[in-house]
Amino acid sequence: MALKSIYLPEPSFEGEMARIGGEEHRHLVVARAEAGEPVEIFDGKGNVWAAAIVSVGKREALMRVSEQRRIEAPAADVTLAQALIRTAAFELVIEKAVELGITRIVPFVASRSNVTAARRPDRWLRIIVEAAKQSKRYHLPFIADPVGFEAVLSMPAASRILFAERGGGPLKSALSGSPVLYLIGPEGGWTDDELSAAKDCGFCLVSLGEGILKAETAAIVGGALIRYELEKNG
Repeated sequence: MALKSIYLPEPSFEGEMARIGGEEHRHLVVARAEAGEPVEIFDGKGNVWAAAIVSVGKREALMRVSEQRRIEAPAADVTLAQALIRTAAFELVIEKAVELGITRIVPFVASRSNVTAARRPDRWLRIIVEAAKQSKRYHLPFIADPVGFEAVLSMPAASRILFAERGGGPLKSALSGSPVLYLIGPEGGWTDDELSAAKDCGFCLVSLGEGILKAETAAIVGGALIRYELEKNG
């Protein structure tokens, strides 16, 4: 059985004891957590505490904390700038970006974005936390407010990549180290003006092979390939 993870962004312990309420307590109840079961508490910033459940009551759970360890952040700093897409597809991108160890996610409005620039911080945070628990990613990525395409083009990075459905070259030659910023377009694809603007701002256009991938698929595949190349050469 997988070790249960409990997210406490600002943990406060009473000696060696920790009280867990709210949403995390509800998750323990649903998961039928029992006294004596080992768990881990993490704060999303790389701090992890080993603990054991003492009791699970109606309003809170009581834990005994035994030790703390520090998990270093991934060496590669990777930012995904994702054009706004359908809600379900965008939320899938958030979930998989966490699993991949993406450092930050920047939603933006592209010319062919077919959804409004709505921010759902509570919903997005729940997705991030649950994905972090499942994948044992102890550093939560930062997710920004939606911005315009011009703001994304001005973001600094050592490697600036735009995954394009046409006119793209190989990924390996486009990577010049960390930090990396990679752009994924909307469901309707990039306009010619956007591709030209990106090239003018120093972005390398990169292909993901033959065929046209869905935006959410391109975000996941592109992120996985970037991390693989960085880790292989790092």
